[in-house]
Amino acid sequence: MKPRFLSRLSDDSGVMSVVVAVGMVMLLTTAAVALDIAHMLGVQNELQRVADAAAMAGARGLWPTTLPIVASSPPPDCATGLSRGTAVALNAANKVDGPALPPEWVNVQIGRYDYATKTFTPGCSTNTNAATATARKEGVNMLFAQVFGRGPATINATATAVMGPAGGMGKGALPIALNKRFVIPNNYLFVNFTPDDVDNAGWFSDPPDSASAQTFRDYINNGTCPPLHVGDLINLQNGQDTSALHALKDKLVEQGGTWDTFLPMVDTEKFNHMEPIVGFAPFRITEVKDTGNPKGVYGKVLGMAMSANAEPGGDNYGLLSPPKAVN
Repeated sequence: MKPRFLSRLSDDSGVMSVVVAVGMVMLLTTAAVALDIAHMLGVQNELQRVADAAAMAGARGLWPTTLPIVASSPPPDCATGLSRGTAVALNAANKVDGPALPPEWVNVQIGRYDYATKTFTPGCSTNTNAATATARKEGVNMLFAQVFGRGPATINATATAVMGPAGGMGKGALPIALNKRFVIPNNYLFVNFTPDDVDNAGWFSDPPDSASAQTFRDYINNGTCPPLHVGDLINLQNGQDTSALHALKDKLVEQGGTWDTFLPMVDTEKFNHMEPIVGFAPFRITEVKDTGNPKGVYGKVLGMAMSANAEPGGDNYGLLSPPKAVN
């Protein structure tokens, strides 16, 4: 007959063996599940990068590669947008869980993104401004899932990017607003800042900044004009302010004698009151006369240009925002 303490030790050893065995199963199961989740997340991230890159390339492909252009604004090039987005998605360097994706697992569409409803509608028109890309990976193997009879997984990723006419500008605009009716591609303008029957342009400030020479100089010299958006009320003013023109001339010299910039537009004949911004246009300043008579700014409206400082969401007056992901 065994001593009692030896019998108890034998019983405890058996219990410990069961506990250890169960613990090992749970540990291995947890490790397998963690590996499966990590693998799925890794594939998901790779797919998302492909979809993001394809959507951005598709949106950029809607517009001319070389900007600015002087002639009239071309319509969106849907075919190029589609081909560029697809080419990026299928690029051999964009690997997902090993190889690059085959064509049947990639879908790129061109269409219009509605900023109000945050929805994308496929189709090609003069209002096309976006590309969406869906990438999927079939046959993603799982370790733990297969133990329970579940086959390989299919993982998807989708992205939408927009590139279209500017609806806003970041900080730093020059204090000159254009009359909408004179915003015609390749149209030469001389802005003399004196009241005419119909003013083609004039000074402006963004309230609460006063429409004064000091404000205009500050906008020119220090880039302090606040961000502007379509619908913002700006304070218009005429006047051949020599100090502001002198500051503008100095900046033009720094730019090398030709300055491609971007100006807000208003729809009014007279520049002596508050008006809402209706859009933004690219403008090339070629000369500033701050002495003699007449004084003013010479330049012309460009057909199309892009500014890294622009935000999408406006009507087409020639200024484009850079491509931007919207989901």
